Amino acid sequence: MRAGVEEAVGAGAKLCVLPELWSTSFHPHFDDSLVRQADEAERELAELSRVHGLVTVASTIEVVDDVVYNTAYVYDQGERIGAYRKIHLFSPNLEHRRHGRGNTPCLVETSLGRIGVMICYDLRFPELARYYFHRGAEILAVPGQWPEARAQHWRTLLRARAIENEMFVLGCNRTGQEPSQRNGEAMPFPGDGRIVDPTGEILAAGSGDAGAIVASIEIRKVRTMRRILPIQRDQRPSVYRELFAETLPLMEALSRESAPGNDVDDDD
Repeated sequence: MRAGVEEAVGAGAKLCVLPELWSTSFHPHFDDSLVRQADEAERELAELSRVHGLVTVASTIEVVDDVVYNTAYVYDQGERIGAYRKIHLFSPNLEHRRHGRGNTPCLVETSLGRIGVMICYDLRFPELARYYFHRGAEILAVPGQWPEARAQHWRTLLRARAIENEMFVLGCNRTGQEPSQRNGEAMPFPGDGRIVDPTGEILAAGSGDAGAIVASIEIRKVRTMRRILPIQRDQRPSVYRELFAETLPLMEALSRESAPGNDVDDDD
C-alpha cells in the first residue's frame, strides 16, 4: 500500500482509490490478530493521507459488536470524513454469510470535490449511483475485487455509471489470485482499474500489473456535461413514481433481504 500510494503521489495524485479489503482480502474468519493488523494498516494509510495532503478511499474490515463490515473510509489530509458499509454483498462468494450489510450511502464534500462511494458488487445496482447523481456527486469512487471471469462487466459498468450520471468514475481493482470462499477454486484478478470521465472516455487503465494508474481530471467537465446534456431537467419523476410503485412489491418478493433469516442460497 505504501509503495503504491507513494508511486501515485510521485505522479502527482491528490486522490487515491485502493482495492476492496486491501489490507486483508476475504477470509472465512477474522480473528483478533488480523483485525489488529488491519487497524494498524488503516492508521498508516491515514497518516499517508495527512503527510501527502491526499484524499483516499479504500475499504477494510470494521468490527462492531462481533459483526464484520466491509467498510470504505474516506480520509482528507489525514482526517476521516466519511465511512461507507457495503450495501450489496456478493452472495456467489458467500460474502453475505461473513459480513454485515450496510444500509446508508456515503457522499462527502472533500477538498477535491463531492465524492460518492460504493464497493465492487454495488456497481451492478444503478439505484445507488443514481442517488449520488441526484445529490450532486462529481466523482464516484469504487474500490473493487472483481474477478477476471467477469472483467468485461467491470469495465462496461464503470463506463455506464460514468455516462448515465455524467460524473467521473474511479474504479480500483486488485491483481493476483485467491481461493473462492464458496468452493476453494483459484480466482484470478485482472488489475484493470479505470479512471473514466463523464463522457465515458477512459483516461487511464490498469494493464494487469500491480501499481498506480494516474490521470488528470477537471471537475468542471461534470458541470459542462450536465449543461450540454441536461438529464436532471429532462427527467420524468411522475412517470418513475408510478413505475417504482408497480415494481417495488416484485423487488421485495424476489429480494434476499425479505427471505427468512436473510441467509438463503440458491443451491442450499
